[in-house]
Amino acid sequence: MGTNTQRKDGRIGARIAFEQKPDSLQIRIQQQIPSAQMSLLTAWLVVWLGLEALVVYFWIQDPSQGNAWLGYTIYSAFWAFFAFRIGKVWMWRTRGQEVITVDRRGLSVAMAFGQRGLPDFFAHGSYRLPSKIQENPQQILRTFEKAFWSMGGETLQFESGKRTLVMGKQLDEKDADALLKLMKGGCKRLSASTD
Repeated sequence: MGTNTQRKDGRIGARIAFEQKPDSLQIRIQQQIPSAQMSLLTAWLVVWLGLEALVVYFWIQDPSQGNAWLGYTIYSAFWAFFAFRIGKVWMWRTRGQEVITVDRRGLSVAMAFGQRGLPDFFAHGSYRLPSKIQENPQQILRTFEKAFWSMGGETLQFESGKRTLVMGKQLDEKDADALLKLMKGGCKRLSASTD
C-alpha cells in the first residue's frame, strides 16, 4: 500500500475534502477536471449541438424528399441520446460532486449537481463496510469509464442486502486507499456510538 495522502487540513489528494465531527463524517469528492480536458468536452458538446442545427437547417429546406421524415426521426433519436449523455457529463464536470455522510443513524451517498442530489441512505447494521473494487484488466469498459468524458470509474463499493452501491469516481489508488481507511474508521466509530 502506498503512502497515506490524508492531511490534517481535511483533504485527501486534490479532489477530496472531509470534515470530521464527534457525531458525523462528511466527505465531498469534487468532479472537476483540468481546463484543457474541460475545453475539449465543451467543444465536443458545441460541435454536437451544431451538427443538429445543421441537419435541421437542411431538412427544413426540403422535407418532402422520399423518406426524409423517417430518416430524420431515426437520426434525431440517436442524436438526442448522445446529446443528453454529453450534456450530463458536462454538467457533472462543471458542478458535480459525490457527497458521503456517515452519522449515528447510518451512511448516505449522493451524486449532487451543485447542492442538489438525492442521497441513498443505509442504516448501520444494514450494510457491509466499504471495500475497494477489484480491477479486472480484461474488462475493456473499465478503461472507458475512467476517461474524462465519462461519469463512471468508481473505485469503492459497499453492499446492503442484494444491492451494491459504488462511489469514489476516478480516484487514483493512493486517494482511494486513504478514503477507504477514513470511511471504515468513520463507520466503525459512529456505528459503535449508537450501541
